[in-house]
Amino acid sequence: MLADIVGWSGSPKWLPDWRITERLLGLSLPDDYKALLSTVPAGKYAGTVRLNAPTRTGYEGDLLALHREVMLSLKDGRKPPYAAFPQLPGLIPWATFDHPMGGELFWLADDGDPNKWPVVARSADGNWEECDVSAVAFLIALVRGKLPSKLLTPKPGAPAYRTSQDLPGAPNNTGR
Repeated sequence: MLADIVGWSGSPKWLPDWRITERLLGLSLPDDYKALLSTVPAGKYAGTVRLNAPTRTGYEGDLLALHREVMLSLKDGRKPPYAAFPQLPGLIPWATFDHPMGGELFWLADDGDPNKWPVVARSADGNWEECDVSAVAFLIALVRGKLPSKLLTPKPGAPAYRTSQDLPGAPNNTGR
């Protein structure tokens, strides 16, 4: 599991309510993503990928807020090579990245098994890559320095993982 690879042994202070998140999106999310955020809190991987947990209220940067922001950005500018969810197959954002340039990570969702959705990266300059792996497999390859990507790489000298749950204002629904 990714928690072992990045050395996380604590407990998340925010446990997503997947029932609400999936109801608001209108579809189920990949099991590995849900298991990850039930084990490892929101944070930054390899100094580049920021993964935020979904919330009920749509805090800035969470999955539901990110979904709204990115869906609006997909409608501006050049026509993307993929449709945006709720059209299927369509893009659903699940993380952002900032090294070396910046951009978003998506699932290419369809009406099939969400555990088989590939990861799609879009850089700030409008380039796209598709990886036929799950979100967790993508993060594992990134922190191990084995992600075959031209759009994002581990930030040199950055830790494999850094939690953001202890930052001021971070959501907490567990009382820990």
